[in-house]
Amino acid sequence: RFRMGLELTVKVRDKDVPITFDNPALEELFDKLKQMKAFNDWCNGIDEDFVVKGITVQSIDMFGPRVGFVKFKADVTDKNDIAIPSIVFMRGPCVGIFVLITCEEDKKQYTVLTAQPRVPTGRYALLELPAGMLDDSGDFVGVAAKELREETGLEVHQKDLYDLTEKAFGSQYPGIYPSAGGCDEYFRLFLYRAKLPRSEIESLQGRCTGILEEGEKIKLKIISVHELWRAAPDVKALSALCIYENLVARRELPADGLP
Repeated sequence: RFRMGLELTVKVRDKDVPITFDNPALEELFDKLKQMKAFNDWCNGIDEDFVVKGITVQSIDMFGPRVGFVKFKADVTDKNDIAIPSIVFMRGPCVGIFVLITCEEDKKQYTVLTAQPRVPTGRYALLELPAGMLDDSGDFVGVAAKELREETGLEVHQKDLYDLTEKAFGSQYPGIYPSAGGCDEYFRLFLYRAKLPRSEIESLQGRCTGILEEGEKIKLKIISVHELWRAAPDVKALSALCIYENLVARRELPADGLP
C-alpha cells in the first residue's frame, strides 16, 4: 500500500500521535480502525492528565466489515513524564438488562439469567444477566430492547426500560467498568419490570434462545430475585442488584418493582 514505510498518525485530543502495527498486514485495517466508535471515543475523550506519545496495535479482530476487538499498547505518561501501564484490550461498551418479574398470583419476585458458554472463563454454562455489545449507533436503549428480545423472547418497548446507571451516576460515568486495568468495556445497566402469571414465568424456565448464526447457545434460568446475589458470579448482575436495592432503600423506586 502507498502508506507502507510512512508514519501514520491518529488524533488524540486534537494532537497527532504516531500509530504503528506489530504485524504489517494489520496496517491494511488502519482505515477500519479509524472508523471504530470505541477507538474514536477513547482518542477524543481520554483525560487531559494523560500524555499519549504513541500507539502500537498488536491485533485486530473483525466482525464482518467492522472492527470488533483491537488490542494495543500505548506509550503514555503523566505530565511529570512518569510512565503509566497502558496495554488496552478494546471492545467498546455493552448493555445489560436486569429483568424483575412479579408473579401475579403470589407477588413473589423473580429474575431472568442466561446460561451460555464463555470460553475465556472455561465455563460452559455461565450465569449472567441478558446482555449484548453496543453497535455503532450508540443507541443503548434500543440495543437493550433488542438483546432482551433475542435472549429471552420478551417483547419490550424502549420506554419500559429504566436506566439504572444513569440514575446512579448521572453524567459522571457512562457505565460500570468491570476490568478497567486492561479493558475499555463498560456496561450500561437497565431495569425491565413486568407482572406475569405463574404459568408464563414457568414457561421461561429452561427456554433455549439466542441467534445460532452468531454462535449464541443460550438457556434461560429463572430464579428468585433474593437468590441473585449468590447465584450468578456476574458483575452485571451484582451491580444491577446493588443499584436497584439502593434506589428502593432511598424510595426512588417502589419495592414491588412495578411502576
